[in-house]
Amino acid sequence: MDRLRAMEVFVKIIETGSLSGAAAQLHLANASVTTALRQLETRLGTILLQRTTRHIRITEEGADYYERCKAILAQTTEADAAVSGARLVLRGELHVEMPIAFGQLVLGPAMDNFAAQHPELRVIATLTNDVNNLIKRGIDVAVRMDEVETGELVVRPLFQSPHVLCAAPAFLARHGKPAHPREINPKRCMAFLSPPAGSPRDWVFRRANETHTVTPEGNLFFNSTEALMQTAARGTALIYVLDLLAERFCARGELVPLLDDWETDEQIFYAVYPKTRFTPAKVRAFIDFLLASMPASNRQSTQPIRIRRG
Repeated sequence: MDRLRAMEVFVKIIETGSLSGAAAQLHLANASVTTALRQLETRLGTILLQRTTRHIRITEEGADYYERCKAILAQTTEADAAVSGARLVLRGELHVEMPIAFGQLVLGPAMDNFAAQHPELRVIATLTNDVNNLIKRGIDVAVRMDEVETGELVVRPLFQSPHVLCAAPAFLARHGKPAHPREINPKRCMAFLSPPAGSPRDWVFRRANETHTVTPEGNLFFNSTEALMQTAARGTALIYVLDLLAERFCARGELVPLLDDWETDEQIFYAVYPKTRFTPAKVRAFIDFLLASMPASNRQSTQPIRIRRG
């Protein structure tokens, strides 16, 4: 059995959880799968799987080899499709990660479209605000905002979103609409609080040569933008959140955007993925989906940036 076929056998053993499962999917005899695995381990000089009569357990070396084999097989499939002109069918698994509010309010509701476009690709989306080592955790592509973790990564700016000052109609009925940032009462401002920072971010407004900064002094904070907007929609206070996230609340009339003739701080979103010689087709497809899901005016045209930090 050639080396590439042996890699395919090994990957199928891991994915099906058994030698017999791999044999069935690859239409091979059980003995052929056993022989291929034995020859692979002999050539590599290491044990890839610990086997008993009932169970198999992947070794540390086996886990590393499995990830490398998947990448090689994916590149081989892409190369064949490119040369033959055939439409590439994405298969396997795609592990994506994104900030919680962005996933809940913007991308999550559209993920079914991506899954429908690629029915043979298993998409696993994790929503988290933690920035950890995506390579060690097997994340194929992540959406990041402020921070990008260290490691050999490709960072691609995708789109940007300004902040928007908004409040519920009930709040505005009681307190009126501010016509200028200096009319904002800091004690009626409810802010996002990121635990590591320990203090709310300032709200910045710019117009021509003017710049005004408001530091929220309300007594209620959240580390969740969705909770912030849901609470503000009840008439609690003014909030300053990303326009991209507030769009649905404003479209339903639950929040009203204010001071739209002033510029605010902008947030750039990035796609981050491990640096490899060839970017996997599933990662390229997901990035294309990200770009298509965002308003055209928000998209970034910056080329991918390869970085190595730390």
